[in-house]
Amino acid sequence: IINMQHKSKQEKTTSFDSSFFPECWSDDRRMGVLLAEFRPRQLNIASYDSKMKFWKDLILSSCRESGSSVVSVTTLKERFRRKGTVPYCLNTVFHDMLSKRELCSDNLLKDHGKTGVYGFNLWTVGQLIKTPLVWSYETVRAITGFVNFNESDSYIVKSIAVEHIKIIENVVATHNLQNKTMKYEDFLFILFQSSNITRNGVGPPIIFLEKEKRLTTKSVIIDDTKTFLIKFASIDGIAQPITSIEKSIYEIEQRENRLMEDITSIEHDISQTMEKVRQHIQNGQKQMAKTLLKKKHILEKSMQLKITALDTLQGILQKIHNCQSDKNVIKAYQLGTDALKNVLNTSGITIEQLDNTVTEMKNVLEQHNEMLSMISAVPIDDIDELELELELGDLIDMKLTESNIDKHNISTPALVPPVENRPSNAHDFDTEIEKRLAALRVDIESSKLASNAQ
Repeated sequence: IINMQHKSKQEKTTSFDSSFFPECWSDDRRMGVLLAEFRPRQLNIASYDSKMKFWKDLILSSCRESGSSVVSVTTLKERFRRKGTVPYCLNTVFHDMLSKRELCSDNLLKDHGKTGVYGFNLWTVGQLIKTPLVWSYETVRAITGFVNFNESDSYIVKSIAVEHIKIIENVVATHNLQNKTMKYEDFLFILFQSSNITRNGVGPPIIFLEKEKRLTTKSVIIDDTKTFLIKFASIDGIAQPITSIEKSIYEIEQRENRLMEDITSIEHDISQTMEKVRQHIQNGQKQMAKTLLKKKHILEKSMQLKITALDTLQGILQKIHNCQSDKNVIKAYQLGTDALKNVLNTSGITIEQLDNTVTEMKNVLEQHNEMLSMISAVPIDDIDELELELELGDLIDMKLTESNIDKHNISTPALVPPVENRPSNAHDFDTEIEKRLAALRVDIESSKLASNAQ
């Protein structure tokens, strides 16, 4: 929560600028017609409607420039005074705007006694919330006498009030003020710094927002002082009443801010005291320097106590905020648990069904593995590998004979030895076959070389 010192001189004052006047404002002839009273509409409908539109648009521009939706005939006459001449047609313009519900009465916003946070008392707030702020032409006439209404009576320009509502909501969103309990004057300080809305113009949009439950207020007593708190709703939400917990948090935060200010002030005093001590030492005033050093130690002890108290308050606030965060986490857990339960219930899945399915899947996989084992155990053919090796050796011997190679000259044992002399290891047969093939390749290459030589 923002801690600020608000004084009347800090409030935004109305500095009225005439730059919004149209170009024709400098045309004496044109303005002479526009400042005059309206002629009967039936004489020239187009001219009448054009003049009415001119003054309505000028009133809207004036409200935007002044930062207030509250207007009166008296105020506008002075504002639109031109070369000493005031517009005599404003009464007719107000009558037309009231009849078309472009204005609404400001009676309920007036101060009937002890003023409250918005410049009006709680009775007027209650009446305004209970009664729609869109007053018909006949209603205003019944209250004000209409035909001879007082030119000093104030009215609210509805379209400008709506614009101010949007500005306030944008300021709230920009500064992240949703669901934050804060002092009303602190909010006004932020609003005045962020827009041209004045204190006179902030009342109507605030009342509209409270009526629509976009904000809530509460009057509390803090340190024997009456304070008005305000809390805005979240985006697209409804403002909840300010609870006792939020009030306590606000009070703790205010005390935290005051402690920080006190610590800063004591640090400044210590700095000044030490500067005086140095001056007294330079001047040889040892007793004065000693006295000021005692004061410095007293200030340091006081500051240490305040720092300890500040640490305690900040620890309490942190725990409170952590509790609120934990509450949101637990709520999220609960929502997730409920959602998962609903999904399981709608899907029809149970523990028993899942157990049966897993058991059945295991049985099917076991049967499949047994079938694969049985298939792999079936021999593909019944041909003896040893017989193939012997047949291949015979074929190689025949090839050697055709090539006139004496196999007895080869320093390898016979490829096909007698049965009693056959090697017991199949690897020996492979080695003999490879030697025979090598001899065969050598003979073939020699034959080719001889042929090429001839």
